[in-house]
Amino acid sequence: MQDLLWQIRETDAFTFYIAIAFAAAVFWFIREIVNAPVLAIVSVPFLLLGGILAPIGFRRAMVSLTYDRDTNTAATVAVGVVAALLVIVSVKWLWALLLEHQARRARIEPVAAHSPTRRLPSNR
Repeated sequence: MQDLLWQIRETDAFTFYIAIAFAAAVFWFIREIVNAPVLAIVSVPFLLLGGILAPIGFRRAMVSLTYDRDTNTAATVAVGVVAALLVIVSVKWLWALLLEHQARRARIEPVAAHSPTRRLPSNR
């Protein structure tokens, strides 16, 4: 765990800037196109975390997507942000399925069963 924290601490500024740019683009996409501003705000830390941790994971696994260092950093950050976005979308989808399942199981009684019987006034 301490090794991971030291690797995060030693991450260069370029990685942070690229992660912030990609997270901002996804934030705008969620807020404007999907029309979910709260989800956009909540997802930003997870997108940043995915963007910052992905290059560390790729370096640990000794995987290089390109030969250029800066391009490799941008590509791995993009992979991390997209992976975080997929996790967020899948959690949102599973939550919607759970709520739909709970709503389907709920037994709703008709309103007429609870209302007292009314008598119409007679014209006598």
